[in-house]
Amino acid sequence: MKSYLQKKIQRHCFRFLISDQSGAFAVFFALLLLPLLALAGAMVDYSQATSIKNQIQAASDAAALAAGSATVESSDFDYIEEVANKVFAQNMVNSGFTGTVNIVVTSIADGVQITADTTMPTSFLKLVGITKLDVGSFSEIAVSAAQIEIALVLDNTGSMMGSKLSALKNSAKLLVNTVMKSETNENVKIALVPFARYVNIGVSNRNEPGIDVPADYSTPRPPYCRNTYPNSTRKCDRKKETYQCVVDGVQTTCTRWKYYNCTGSRGAPVWTCTPRSPKNFKFYGCMGSRDNPWDTRDSSYNSRPALGLLNVWCGKPLTRLTKDKDEVIAGINAMSAKGYTYIPSGLKWGWSLLSQAYPFNDALPYDVDNKKVMILMTDGENTRSASYPKHNNSNTNAANSKTKQLCNNIKDEDIIVYTIAFEVTNTQIKNILQDCVGNGGEYFDATNATDLEAAFKSISKSLLDLRLTK
Repeated sequence: MKSYLQKKIQRHCFRFLISDQSGAFAVFFALLLLPLLALAGAMVDYSQATSIKNQIQAASDAAALAAGSATVESSDFDYIEEVANKVFAQNMVNSGFTGTVNIVVTSIADGVQITADTTMPTSFLKLVGITKLDVGSFSEIAVSAAQIEIALVLDNTGSMMGSKLSALKNSAKLLVNTVMKSETNENVKIALVPFARYVNIGVSNRNEPGIDVPADYSTPRPPYCRNTYPNSTRKCDRKKETYQCVVDGVQTTCTRWKYYNCTGSRGAPVWTCTPRSPKNFKFYGCMGSRDNPWDTRDSSYNSRPALGLLNVWCGKPLTRLTKDKDEVIAGINAMSAKGYTYIPSGLKWGWSLLSQAYPFNDALPYDVDNKKVMILMTDGENTRSASYPKHNNSNTNAANSKTKQLCNNIKDEDIIVYTIAFEVTNTQIKNILQDCVGNGGEYFDATNATDLEAAFKSISKSLLDLRLTK
């Protein structure tokens, strides 16, 4: 667009020209006309060149970001270069540019550089001998030296059994393999928290500071007495049958034995007593809740320790923060589905693993250069609530309130929170999961295994981007 001054000068020259009677100025203006036209045309050419440069720069930046992510995933430069070229080409197509652009991808110490250039033929500048303009861009992206610590808080309740747990294992391993490109990683640590009604911290951790576990003990038991039928001639055929049942609040299909075509009799009963060994009270790694409100806090473990439970069985042990990819993968493979849902249990121990407070202090301090991430995945609502220290009540509202409070406290520590609802139909828990997201995280509503994998892929991409700086 012409400026006000340009327009004023042109109008003045034109009036001067038509008022000149000698004809001398007409010759002068004719000589001046070509440069004026070239100047005006140059603005058109340069405007077009700027537009093309912006298109190339945007494509180059996108390619650099993708190449940077690929650098975090893999050290194979051919793969990194392929990713960059593919993303660059797609962005140029999307921009509508149809010319040829040369792109060079260069590996640098901690990242990738991308240079791109093209030649634009001129329309008006060629009147003064300039037939083309060189247009190019430069982008650079580097992998940050900042540490990233991730807690995978994954639902291992009974409703996850079968294909749902298999889908979860595959998706979680995909994330681990993406963000941990080697067996031991300098900048990425991951913790795993399988949860149900309780979380298993591992028997070996019973003596960690801030944990209070009673000593194992035994008590004698009286003999076990009952009627037996040693003279029974009863025989039955049997087969397995399926029936509809509810597991952890979710309607599913269960199996049981059906007996039929029974013949013979049981005979006369005989009262029999059998000695029994002492009853053992042991710690299997399962942790209860501290008293309210300490069950939603991550402090004061010296005076209010985390409470271990005797003779309570729970899922597989958690995996503390580690740089060892194989250790995390092994923990995921070992996961099993059993028990009821108490989401606060998973949140509490995921938070504990990301902090330096007792019981575990594997994490780095809360710091702008130490990025901390929690990924919470569940397939349903809370079906159990705290009875302190156990979780034997079934007050869903109380458990939901604890879930909300824990989410808020975790977000207050600047922990990035992602949440995934997996085949969840309960609107209330979906809303809680959405509200739990914070500090740049995201909520995913996965209605099937394909959606679940897509959610973990999207989170993986976000985690890789956290480590990139321009």
